[in-house]
Amino acid sequence: MPRAVAFAALAAALGVLLFWRLGGIELVAAWAQGAQRAAQGQLAQALRALHAGAPGALISLWGLCFAYGFLHAIGPGHGKLVIGAYGAGTDIGLSRLAGIALLAAFGQAVTAIALVGAGAGLLGLTRAGMEDVARDWMDRAAVLAVLAVGAWLVWRAGHALYRQRRHAQPVPHVCASCGHSHAPDPDKVAKARSWREVAALVGAISLRPCTGAVFVLILTWRMGLVWQGIAGVLLMALGTGLVTVAAAVLAGGARRGALDLPGLAGLAPVMEFTAGIAIVILALNMLNYT
Repeated sequence: MPRAVAFAALAAALGVLLFWRLGGIELVAAWAQGAQRAAQGQLAQALRALHAGAPGALISLWGLCFAYGFLHAIGPGHGKLVIGAYGAGTDIGLSRLAGIALLAAFGQAVTAIALVGAGAGLLGLTRAGMEDVARDWMDRAAVLAVLAVGAWLVWRAGHALYRQRRHAQPVPHVCASCGHSHAPDPDKVAKARSWREVAALVGAISLRPCTGAVFVLILTWRMGLVWQGIAGVLLMALGTGLVTVAAAVLAGGARRGALDLPGLAGLAPVMEFTAGIAIVILALNMLNYT
């Protein structure tokens, strides 16, 4: 990422933090929640029109699904906060971080599809029964998974801080006498984030399905509009994913901008430790409401 873009991302992130401290985020969240309620009413109308065979109803439904996903992501939610904290604390490429954000959003859609498909098709659960499963089991499992991700970042950052303190001088990566590498290159380490770590992050977010997606799928299932509902939920995930990608890229860019400032290059483990603590606190707060 060019240095000017990284500094712009850092300035934007600081602006968002200031906006949040001044109470602006609460106003945005209240607006987004009101807009979501209005969109749910419009979704129900579009579904009735589609069931009645009204022309253009399917396109209207899909457009509303995309808009609902976008509005849902603007409001409070654990997905973008976890991805944002991960991007702010971890040295990972922005394109890969954006891919993780999209995977997590579509993972939530797949979870909703599986929940409704299994609940309504196999177990004969009512809407209330599926909401109970999502709230009592899946929400708690998602919170515990998020807590595990935060704890892992804290442990890894703590280990890095310990090594940094133990070795005050940087360890050379290429031996001056033999010309061979005796330690891993930092850039290679950054690119070598394992698929297990990515899967854990995506899974922690995906375990908690979007309530709007469950709402649409249950109604379309009852109306015999199964594939239309599934397509709508995937478009909903795209709307959510675009906001999450923006949050992830902003956080990752801000990290690069901060580390490019004079004297701050060695604070990468501190940033990862702070990000891990933030995720742990978020998970513990979520646990109190599940």
